[in-house]
Amino acid sequence: MSPWKRRHRLALTAAGLAALAVPALSVPPALAGTTAAKAVAAHPWDAYNLSPKSRTVRPAAIYTTNGTVTNPSAVLSGETTRISGNGSYVTLDFGKDVGGLVTLHFAGSDGAQQVGLAFSESSDYVGPDSDASTGGPRKTDGVLYADVNGPTTYTTPAQHQRGGFRYLTLFLSAAGSVDLDGVSVHFTAAPAMKNPAQYANYFYSSDPLLNRIWYAGAYTVQLNTIDPKTGRTWEPPSALWDNTGDVGVGDTILVDGAKRDRTVWPGDLGVEIPAAYAAFNDTVSARNALTTIFQHQKSTGELPYSGPMMNKYGSDTYHLWTLSTSYDYYRYTGDSAWLTSVWDDYKLGVDYSLAKLDANGLLSITGTGDSVRILTKGENFTANALLWRVLNTGSELATARGDAALAASYASKAAALRTAINQNFWDDSVGAYKYYPNQTIHPQDGNSIAVWYGLADADQARRISAQLTGNWNDVGSTAPENKGNPGVFSGSLEVNAHFAAGGQAADQAGVDLIRRQWGYMLNNPHGTQSTFWESYRAGESCLFCSNYVSLAHGWATGPTPALSSYVLGVAPDSPGGRTFRFVPHVADLTFTQGRITTEYGPVDASWRIHKGEFSAHLAAPKGTTGRVGVPTLGKKTQIFVNGHLAWNGTRATAYGAHADGDYVYLEGLTAGHYTIKTKPLGGK
Repeated sequence: MSPWKRRHRLALTAAGLAALAVPALSVPPALAGTTAAKAVAAHPWDAYNLSPKSRTVRPAAIYTTNGTVTNPSAVLSGETTRISGNGSYVTLDFGKDVGGLVTLHFAGSDGAQQVGLAFSESSDYVGPDSDASTGGPRKTDGVLYADVNGPTTYTTPAQHQRGGFRYLTLFLSAAGSVDLDGVSVHFTAAPAMKNPAQYANYFYSSDPLLNRIWYAGAYTVQLNTIDPKTGRTWEPPSALWDNTGDVGVGDTILVDGAKRDRTVWPGDLGVEIPAAYAAFNDTVSARNALTTIFQHQKSTGELPYSGPMMNKYGSDTYHLWTLSTSYDYYRYTGDSAWLTSVWDDYKLGVDYSLAKLDANGLLSITGTGDSVRILTKGENFTANALLWRVLNTGSELATARGDAALAASYASKAAALRTAINQNFWDDSVGAYKYYPNQTIHPQDGNSIAVWYGLADADQARRISAQLTGNWNDVGSTAPENKGNPGVFSGSLEVNAHFAAGGQAADQAGVDLIRRQWGYMLNNPHGTQSTFWESYRAGESCLFCSNYVSLAHGWATGPTPALSSYVLGVAPDSPGGRTFRFVPHVADLTFTQGRITTEYGPVDASWRIHKGEFSAHLAAPKGTTGRVGVPTLGKKTQIFVNGHLAWNGTRATAYGAHADGDYVYLEGLTAGHYTIKTKPLGGK
């Protein structure tokens, strides 16, 4: 039997896909032949997973000491570290951002002592005071104190659990000494997961940096998935911090940041919901977040700018994000019961926005709150792009509800709005949409939304993709609408927009931006080197410019869904994933493999390019139908499916194959295992 035939007969489990598509990570000689070595070979992507395998997390290193600290590293192995004298401290480094309840064990002390606990996400703010999370007038959160008198165990009170920190500083504020021999954190993120490291999905490619970024994005979203009874209280407490706020329904919910705000913000959900789905198939946390927002809708139809306990209103864009992401949740789940439960509220929310259409047929905003700035009242492009998406997808939701008349009405209004948008905002001389009709700013967020969600046509999309790359600097993308600061939330939108634009140049731009901006955040020694940030500065004397900035922020995780749904190329096409697509955007990669999980089960896929030939493998669950796009790589090619010719280079012989220049599409692949190979014929 030939090697190819032998390989084609392998069962397409995740391990089988790995054997077919990619080389395994190298195994150290000392591990050769061991169970650990076999695990690495079978699932090499697990090496990138940052999530703890249990709820008990221990520090990985000593970051620094001050004053008299004897045997500082001993505590890392359960031995005794002594801290002696007023002002002496040891800073423990967990090696990544963590969150939860700290437990300290002291073997003894020199009389009664108080040991201070101070927390920081960034090494910039390490020391005997915590960084800031409360949002009040205080510049820091202050510290907790553990009373120690002989052998003592101390655990952080639930009220003062810390949502996001990498560094824990323990210090004495008086003479004397304590003997510390145990430090751990009870990891409280992702409360519905029994094993935080056991993901429903995975991603693995020929680029280790992209692999690291996918998993760092997943871990960031995981830290932002909390028990709704552990949110930030608001107004800020007069001292310390309080994370016993009731911020929503259910037992797990998506919030904006691990350290802060620990609150549902609808704009953030535009990135978080796709990221949580791509990594964990977690849609319950999304449903609870959306349900919470709908429960706080005003009688006018206005939806909150932020959920409880902040309960802010006054944002037309965030109002629209709730409606937009409701479609995302439904697309991933097909949850008709939930859709029914919020349908009247959804329609009222659409009517609230439609009532603000002006004589030009455009949404003229009056609620000016937004992501990182206050908008100007009037015809804002980003708001209009979001309203178009709401109407366009709302038509699908109305169809799902059996309301054909409303579906037609929403579709008609979407078409009219699209025409008005193009007449008033499109700047053909630049190849992008303007922020306001009479401005020369071309916003990163709005243009990215227009491409990602399909408002822009194919030519506009590729022109916008090219125009956006002109806003890059050495450390990432920038947002002209935000004074040229690095775009993090808007950058997450841009990454997905490049891939949605399609074509080799745009696909390469998407990959290049991920490497540039998210590689910068992930590798920067001032960050957590495990999670992505709320914001940052470039070219200034400070990177974050505030200890209040969140360094594990869900809106920064755009590359995780982009790598799964575009680079790997697998995404649901109908509610619940009954139909799905497998359309790889290969850029300069040589292989990728991974999984998404639908309501019908997992879809496993892989592809590779070897000596100019593309091959792929697909395993689809029962009840699903897939559409596969085979990249032509600029060549005239034959395509074979499970050894049978499906495309002869010019016409279909099976699977309704058809071409658009970049891909040959195969339709109607039902449940089962497929091996897809190309054979270039020469010419184009």
